[in-house]
This record gives sequence, C-alpha cells and structure tokens, in this order.
Amino acid sequence: MTRPLHAHSAVELQQLLARGEVRSVEIVEALHARSDEVEPKVGAFAHQLRKQALADAKAADEARARGESKGPLAGLPITIKENVDIEGMPSTIGMRARSGKVAGEDAVVVRLLREAGAVVLGKTNVPQTLLAPMESTNALFGTTHNPWRHGHGPGGSSGGEGAAIASGQSIFGIGTDIGGSIRVPASFCGICGLKPTRHRWSNLGSQGVLRGQELVQSQIGPMARTVDDLALLMRVLDTPKHTPHDPRVPPVPFGEPGTIDPTKLRFGYYEDDGFLTPAASVRRAVREAVALLEAAGCEVVRFTPPNVEEIVAIYFRGVSADGTATLLEALDGEPFAPPLKTVGRLAKMPTQARKALATAMGLMGEHRVQLLVDALGEKRVKDFWALCARRGDLQIEEERAWDLARVDVVLAPAFATTAAPIGMSHDFTLGFASAARYNLLDRPAGVVPVTRVRPDETQRTATRDRIDKRAAEIEAASAGLPVGVQLVGRPWREAELLAAMRLLQEKAGAREDYPATPV
Repeated sequence: MTRPLHAHSAVELQQLLARGEVRSVEIVEALHARSDEVEPKVGAFAHQLRKQALADAKAADEARARGESKGPLAGLPITIKENVDIEGMPSTIGMRARSGKVAGEDAVVVRLLREAGAVVLGKTNVPQTLLAPMESTNALFGTTHNPWRHGHGPGGSSGGEGAAIASGQSIFGIGTDIGGSIRVPASFCGICGLKPTRHRWSNLGSQGVLRGQELVQSQIGPMARTVDDLALLMRVLDTPKHTPHDPRVPPVPFGEPGTIDPTKLRFGYYEDDGFLTPAASVRRAVREAVALLEAAGCEVVRFTPPNVEEIVAIYFRGVSADGTATLLEALDGEPFAPPLKTVGRLAKMPTQARKALATAMGLMGEHRVQLLVDALGEKRVKDFWALCARRGDLQIEEERAWDLARVDVVLAPAFATTAAPIGMSHDFTLGFASAARYNLLDRPAGVVPVTRVRPDETQRTATRDRIDKRAAEIEAASAGLPVGVQLVGRPWREAELLAAMRLLQEKAGAREDYPATPV
C-alpha cells in the first residue's frame, strides 16, 4: 500500500480486508490517528465513539479469523450525521433543548449498517435546527470548518459529515437531505453524495425540527469520496431490507449500476435556471461535465427546467406554513445561531410588518428577497392543501418536461456558489434553490466533484441587489475551492443515476484540477 489507510475508499478497504492484507483494528486506529491530526482544526464530530469502535473492529477481525462472516461491511468504519439516532445517544439537531433526549434505539439505517458489520465511528456535526445550507455551527458542538480552507463553511446540514469524509477522518457516512443537505456539503467539500427518492431508505430515527411538515420531506442518503462507495452502501442497504422495519418503504430493489451503460443514457443540462445566476466557476463546472460526457460518447442536450420561481416559493411557503411556531417551540428560547439570524428575525416579525417588508423589497427591485419574505408566515389549512395539490401537479409537469426532452439524467448546479467564509451565509439562503428544487419534486439527485475555482473566476459584477452583493463577496474568497456538479435522475432510478455519476467521476478524476480528497 502506497497510500495511508485513511485515504482508501470503502471498496478498496473491503478488498484489503477480504484478502487479509489489513485488519479492521488497523483501519480504525489509522482513522483515529488522522482525527488526532486534523480534527482540532476541522471540528467535524459531535461525538466520537473510540472505545466502542475499536471493540467492534476487534470483534470483526476475530470473526474473520474464525472464518465467520459478520456481513458485507464487516469491519468497515462509518460515520453518522448527528440527527440520526444511535441507541443511548442524543440526537440534538444542534439545540440545547434536545441535549438530554437519548435515543432508545438505533435508526433503521443504523440498525441495518450494524447488521451488515459496519463499525460506527461517531456522530458528525450539524447546524442548529438543520436549516442552514452553508454552515454547520451550534452552541453544543461548535463550528465545523471546511477541510479545504479553515474559516470557510463545509455546507449544511450534513456539513460535519462532509468535512469528516473530505478530511480523511471517515471513509463514508450517512447524511440527510431536505434542501440540499447532502448535496451542498458534497459540493463544498469535494466529495460525492446522493439524495435518494423519498422512502428509498427508511427515515425512521432521523430527527428533524419540522416534524409533521409533509410538503417537503427529508431523506437519508449516503456520502463518500467515490461514487463506487455510494453504490456499495445503496447495494448493501437495499430497499427491501428496510420494508420490514418501515411499511412506508416499498420493497423496490435498488438494482446494479454496473449493469447499466451510461453512454446509452440521454443527458440534459443547464448552467443557470434563471432564478439566481451561479458563480462563473459553477457554470464552468457544468459545461466541463457536459464536455467530459460528450467525449465519452454520451448524448447531451440543453434542458430548460420548468416552474423555477414557483417551486422556490412553494418550498418556503410549505416549510413555514405554521408561521414557524414549531421551530420556535423547539428552540425553547435558545437564540438563533449566526447562520440563522436573518431567518430568526423574519420568523419573529409580526405578520403585517413582514408583509410591509415584502412590499418594500419589491419596490426596491429585490424580487428574490420579496419572494422569500412573502412566502413566510402562517397559512390557513385550505391554503396549505392548495400548496400540496400544486406540488403534485409540479411533479407531474416535471416528468412530462423530461419526457418531452427525452432525458434520463439532468446536470445542473448544486449551489449558486462554492463554500463561503464562515459568518457570511446568513442572508444567502436562496443560494440553495437549485438543490431544494429536487426535494420538492422528489427526484433522486447526487453530486460529483469536477473542478476547482480558478483565480480569474472570483470577480462577480456586483449590483445593488443584496443577493448579488453577497454572492460577489463569497466568490471573492473562493479561489482554489472545490466545485461539484449536481446530477438528477428519474424517481426510483438511482442505479441509473449512479452509473452516470460514476462515469463523470471517472473522467473528471483524471484531470489536473480535480479536487482530490482527503485534504
């Protein structure tokens, strides 16, 4: 082995373990040593389970020595996002009020991982309430830094997971995604992530602050440095294994990406959906991904996403339909963390004052801010039902648009910018619109790292618009940071999507500007 153990993929380590070239204990010890080196600067973990991880690794080694199988992931270490239940530990969601609420059992996905033989290293950090797409900071576990650049955020809300994997403290892990929460950290940290179709995996034991809000729903999914590792987790945790534990999960097999020829797929793409112009580096990443796929023999066509602004509005109308009462009740008087301070101010603003602010924003030409402010606020049941009905219509309209364009996979920006300096994200929530779209539409979507920001891509022409101003400030500090591309598939066709993602990573990974991890 020429590379350190912490730099290997899960598939590689699985093969080394099978051949007897390494022991599980050695892998866990290597990851602990790596964590001792980088964790003081990164802050990826909420909790580390070092003693238990070593004990589980030792048990896996002993079973292997006896010729017994503990499962397909036997002895492979994995990390779990903080809001996903592990028996005997709290899932705080970064809130003090939940710090004493200990989980009585493992989440279904954790139970299945243990049954497959995985070794749980610990739980990774999240932003307070999970509702911050660019940073992962809270009063309980502190702030997570991007491994590529200290002082920049790793994304959210699976930011600790993204940072742990990108920094070599974890091989692969479990995140959740309600508005890009897997995909944004993947793009910011230079790794891969997949948000599956809703109920592809069970979400029992995944905690959130908006319990009961059903218009836009969170989904558990895998994160890793390679698409092959994502596929490994999808294969081992195949959907029918979840069904006995959760009747909402249909027993629909995942399939096998290796049997799908991605060059036979028809790809669509767009650089800009017309709502918030992405950074030059983000648009270039999409163009270069298109060029790489075309060079591999794929057919790629332009695609125009329908109903862009309406989807953004419905997303925010849905998640705030209770007037943010559930959010404020969950915080139990705890102040909003810095990334949430703008949302916090709007949440506490009286209805008439918020309406006046929305009108003022419109008169000033701040139409995107007007949309956000206008969308917040309590809704009547009748109005909420109308939102739910329209969401269903939009999902059908999206499928028809794909049928008309005859596309199987669509390439798009994962976020409007790359990672931002910590403290700069609180009024750039709308940057996640390109990812949140596919939560509302319930389409599987993943991210593959493609390139890094060039020095000549750090200057955006700033306007008087506050969103554009913030984007310009973020981009000014972005040279050298990783840029990922989002790939979106049709519902329940994750195997097809992963085949496409694997091809893109294979081609992008051969280039000099590929953002290789761990860093």
